[in-house]
Amino acid sequence: MRPSRAAVAAALTSLVLVPALAACSSSNAAPAAVAATTNADHKPLNNPEDLKVLDGITVTGDDPAVTPKVTIAAPPVNVSATAVRTLKEGAGEESAAGSKVTVRQALFLGKDGKQLQSDFESKETPTFILQGNDTIPGLLTALTGVKPGSRILFAIPPAEAFGSNGRAAAGIGATDDLVVVADILAVGKVLQQAEGTPVAPVEGQPTVAFDPASGPTITVPKTAAPSALVVQNLVDGNGPEVKSGQTITVHYTGALWSDGSVFDSSWTRKSPATFGIGTGNVIPGWDKGLVGKKVGSRVLLVVPPADGYADQAQAKIPANSTLVFVVDILDAS
Repeated sequence: MRPSRAAVAAALTSLVLVPALAACSSSNAAPAAVAATTNADHKPLNNPEDLKVLDGITVTGDDPAVTPKVTIAAPPVNVSATAVRTLKEGAGEESAAGSKVTVRQALFLGKDGKQLQSDFESKETPTFILQGNDTIPGLLTALTGVKPGSRILFAIPPAEAFGSNGRAAAGIGATDDLVVVADILAVGKVLQQAEGTPVAPVEGQPTVAFDPASGPTITVPKTAAPSALVVQNLVDGNGPEVKSGQTITVHYTGALWSDGSVFDSSWTRKSPATFGIGTGNVIPGWDKGLVGKKVGSRVLLVVPPADGYADQAQAKIPANSTLVFVVDILDAS
């Protein structure tokens, strides 16, 4: 249970499965990558027959504010694995596992070339973290090994997109390959865990042991929960301060004060969470506690019901619960 205020159905937004920081159902998870068609680095293997399919797709239009026109010479498009062709080579460091990639992209159906979605005429420029399971495997593959300033064309088979169920709400059937044109706007690095100066624990607050593989283990004291929000740095980061309105990427674990049980952890999913901060996208305790903290910090938050979910039960969280979070701030932009 990520710290949003209400559960929202999963939706397709620029090829990423967006549970709006709330959905807990496993049905919202992206299907696992197909081992036979991807390698450990998620770089495309580009089967020659699949590249021939891409040869039959023409992309025209250079205006970055206008969606490119895509023409499929011999529909439908069918590839055995995600295949990528670079239409324009950029410059700079290539993206790799764990990189942050900002893209402008347009999505088309492989069976008839119908446009489903485009960022080219939008003010939004999605950013993806190339790890974890919050992004469909084909997108992870296509955006690995790209340089800033590049334009790429790629096709994704159903097995590396939404599987045999498709995504009916977005107009994607169970057998539909997807065709995407993407402009790579930026490639950056994201911390893997908090980095900075350790801070001595405060007596009476939950204690935290940290393992780089599994994340934090939280031990809650057998005392009454505090009535006010507690914000305590466990590591002072050295990065820029988080500002209201920014998008941040974090690793976190959440536990109940009542019994110390963990109700959610991005470490378990091996996938950091990315969301807006200071704008009401998350519970008030997060907006209040994380704005002003520096990237690289590890922050302990003890969140009373008024700054959490109040009297609304949430999956493993009973109504009127005091929550304990340990949050590593990995990036802010």
